[in-house]
Amino acid sequence: MFHSVGLESHPWTWSHISESLESFEAKIAALKSNGFTGVHWRELYDYMAGRRDLPKDSILLTFDDGYLDNWTYVFPILKKYDLKGTIFVNPDFVDPRLDLRPNLHDVNKGRCSIDQLCVAGFLSWAEMREMEKSGLIDVQSHAMTHTWYFSGPKIVDFHRPHTIAPHPWLFWNACPSRKPFYLVEDQQEFVPWGYPIFEHQKSLVCRRFFPDEKCVVELTGFVADNGGKAFFQTPDWRQAIEEVLPPDYATSGLPGRYESDAERESRVTDELYRSKTLIENNLNKRAEFICWPGGANDESVHEIARRVGYRSWTLDSRSQLEKRNSPGEDPETIRRMGTGNQIFVKDRYCGTGGAYFQVLKVLAHQGSRFHKAVLRVYQLVALARSLGGSKE
Repeated sequence: MFHSVGLESHPWTWSHISESLESFEAKIAALKSNGFTGVHWRELYDYMAGRRDLPKDSILLTFDDGYLDNWTYVFPILKKYDLKGTIFVNPDFVDPRLDLRPNLHDVNKGRCSIDQLCVAGFLSWAEMREMEKSGLIDVQSHAMTHTWYFSGPKIVDFHRPHTIAPHPWLFWNACPSRKPFYLVEDQQEFVPWGYPIFEHQKSLVCRRFFPDEKCVVELTGFVADNGGKAFFQTPDWRQAIEEVLPPDYATSGLPGRYESDAERESRVTDELYRSKTLIENNLNKRAEFICWPGGANDESVHEIARRVGYRSWTLDSRSQLEKRNSPGEDPETIRRMGTGNQIFVKDRYCGTGGAYFQVLKVLAHQGSRFHKAVLRVYQLVALARSLGGSKE
């Protein structure tokens, strides 16, 4: 499970899900040199269903969210090592441009320098079509919105100026047409200063809470009347804004309503159906597999997914830890492994590993006792080094 490559230093709240180009290529090169063959989800599905064989040491490489760097960096690297990849996209984030932006292939051909490449942003349909033409890339669904919604009446924060906005989904929900550009533009003024940020959950599992509009306008109006953006430079700003809240806020929260069961079902159905349909119409293919945004799902979501035509979906990182995606196992779900470099021993952070560490994790996952033992030694060495460093 990969996400992004090359945005590890970009000023955005999820920079931790990106890694350097050098780190990514080292991992792909290590998988190739260890004899791994890339497959697509359809091949894995048929293999688990007992309908086909796969080469020994097959691996499904997945990339969540449809970042532009999947075209700029990932696709040329996979092409270089002849490995397949699956990209999960949210149509809400697809860039509307019609042209193809330069990528590493153009750098290698001398058409531009690597410094001229655009990395921050999201894929266009044209770029997805070009990647799919190669046979190496398969685009599948990541639902429609990949957002968060308010889930309760309690306020956890207020929208205020940040160098890196911690809740960009506020801006996505306020102005969905600008979602493809949130990595390259400051969208904080899409939402009035002082807008209350309520308890929230990921969109597919959330029962939406709709706060009373009059109360929200009163809060944002108070901030606007007291300096707007500058209001948050005063040391007692939180106390001042909390004094505007209704008298019974502490016991009952802000007034509002929750969506009904029927409304939630209709919304989730739309999320899953529209994503599937847009991918199929724009890429002239079947989209039958879905990766849940942020791993958020429940049985009601599964039932809707079956109904609109999905065959299989990803497990979250805490589910079915012993699943090996083997023949005879239920192909409706697949288990993925994270590609983070962080090494933990009994919840203690012990440093970072590289490509060798990643390959060890894959080989251990396959059930090799030898590689499980080697991985354990690797982790214990990292633990010893971290303990030695802490004593210094």
